[in-house]
Amino acid sequence: MLAGTVLLAAALHAPAVRADEAAILAELRAIVELSYSANQAAAKRLEAVRAGLPDNMPYRVHRELLLARHTLQSDAGQLDEAYETLESLRELAKANGDAGTVALARLGRVDRLMDQGKPMQALAALDALRPEIGAHPDPALQTRLDIAYGLAYNDTTQFDKALGHYLNALKLAEGSGAATLRSRLDTIALISRLYINMKNAEKGLEMATAALQAYRGTMPPRFKARLIFAQGCAYVVLGRNAEGLAAFEAALATAEEAGLATMEASILGNIADHYLHGKEYAKAETAARKALVKSLQVNDAGATMMAKANLGFALGGQGRIDAAEPYVHEVIAALRAAKATGDLVNMLDETSRMFESAGRTREALAYVREQQAVQSGMLRSERDQAVAALQEKFEADRRQRQIDQLARDNQLKDAVISGKRQEQWIIGLCAALLLAAGVFVYIQYRRARGANAELERLNARLEFHATRDPLTGLYNRRFFLDRMQGRAGMAEAERRQMRAAGVDAITLIDIDHFKQINDRWGHVVGDRTLVEVARRLTDAVRGTDMVLRWGGEEFLIFSPSMPAGQLQPMLERLLHGVGAKPVDCGDVQVPVKISAGTVPMPFCDFPESQFGWEKAVQLADMALYHAKSHGRNRAVIVDGLAEPARVSLARAESDFDGAVAQAAVMTTTVAGPD
Repeated sequence: MLAGTVLLAAALHAPAVRADEAAILAELRAIVELSYSANQAAAKRLEAVRAGLPDNMPYRVHRELLLARHTLQSDAGQLDEAYETLESLRELAKANGDAGTVALARLGRVDRLMDQGKPMQALAALDALRPEIGAHPDPALQTRLDIAYGLAYNDTTQFDKALGHYLNALKLAEGSGAATLRSRLDTIALISRLYINMKNAEKGLEMATAALQAYRGTMPPRFKARLIFAQGCAYVVLGRNAEGLAAFEAALATAEEAGLATMEASILGNIADHYLHGKEYAKAETAARKALVKSLQVNDAGATMMAKANLGFALGGQGRIDAAEPYVHEVIAALRAAKATGDLVNMLDETSRMFESAGRTREALAYVREQQAVQSGMLRSERDQAVAALQEKFEADRRQRQIDQLARDNQLKDAVISGKRQEQWIIGLCAALLLAAGVFVYIQYRRARGANAELERLNARLEFHATRDPLTGLYNRRFFLDRMQGRAGMAEAERRQMRAAGVDAITLIDIDHFKQINDRWGHVVGDRTLVEVARRLTDAVRGTDMVLRWGGEEFLIFSPSMPAGQLQPMLERLLHGVGAKPVDCGDVQVPVKISAGTVPMPFCDFPESQFGWEKAVQLADMALYHAKSHGRNRAVIVDGLAEPARVSLARAESDFDGAVAQAAVMTTTVAGPD
């Protein structure tokens, strides 16, 4: 082979290496291309190349050699070796004054943080690296940076930011050539998975399927496995479980054939998760153990945690709680340490259900309380983000209004100037021309009025979509926060005068066992259930009450000026209006019950500066979880606090159930339908 001749000459004569540098670089690119379909064969070929190169090889050759080795090691699951290779690359690039490659190698440290399940630390590392990269890095480095940001934002559930970075990476991958094709396929697979995480599985499936069809004849196995795996995830979310399992098995076979050990671990974990959702616990245990072996083999912390969680729940599903405990405890501890709040909430929820099913209610309640505490923290964070988003929207609207006004002023000036010029030219012309000019001006005026009317209609539609939940049509959390911001500016005396006719009540509502509805019948039925519950809640309250979707399967009702005696009847209407009959979803009838927590305002004569709506939502959330932990299908009204009220409030915030048991918090329970 020509490459073999070149490498032999390079080993004997260093100058010959420089002369044939292009041929060596082409061989290294061919090896990387081979790795996408046969990783082990590529690794052997790479070592043969390295053995034929002298120690004083040109910098470009040494750089590409280390990059190729890192790619092969990463795909083979040799993560520690891959990180060591990147460190060698960083030192080499630094010695040669190559700032771009130094930054590229440092991105490997970000990858390591992600593999260790530390996305927040990864984001901090990326922000610290950004000034060193500069405002205009080369396209390859910018693509790598966007992918790293997208992965970190995805793992911290900041999906809008993740999508922005992925789309930028996809834009940079436009063009021809094998390198841009690989980058494009890689990014499409990531975007497909992101849409699935964003609860838009149809869009994710559409993207993955279109890519598989468009590049069917030119797609390396590595990217084929990723896209088939994304299809499987979408099928499962859509309730098409048989197609999902078939896709997972096809992706696994493709990954095994190409020697992609890291991908094998991830796919095996999802197969185990699939069997868990189907309550096939013995099969889930087998798949989870295989996933655990593979993830430990490649030292992938994220895949290892997923495998341990699945194994724990598979054992728990078979009634082997003592064997399951060490696995779930280890995963929960890791998620706490990583501050992965979204995953931690889900893990605590699943664990509490596992213990509840086993009849161990004390442990189940402890996990429910921790889940409640974590969600309260997330609520504060989401509130701050929502306020920032509102401020950003206000500023953007203000700037747009200024731009529109300037545009209208310029148009008016242009019209005046044009009119004066025309006046100079048409002096002396006949009346017919004057009439034509008048007709022209009238037509322009009518067009301007039509354009302004269309703009007003578009603005009205934008305002509707900004304040409404797209699924249920209810007001969303942003609208409620905006309403409460206006309330915060009112004087205390003005608020109390408005409430002369009654109290302002905040009620938090959660659909009982909603996850089981999704798991059993799929997300389409789950979405229909949410829409019907929203309709029933709206029918059960007054026209002046605000019903909004708080998030997921949670709703919030704000009832201004509610007579105190009408609070309990309202909750009875809500419980019976939703739970008295199942939801008709065509082929299935879905039984639905709700739990609720209600807090009146003002509360125990606290001024709103000390007990505002945020405190009321927090206390209503505690009452909601008290209702859930005491049987569900009920509502709990927080009537008041024992004196001294401040001490009782502090006790309730730290241990609501204990405060109720010790009569520090007075409550009324409203039962739902049988």
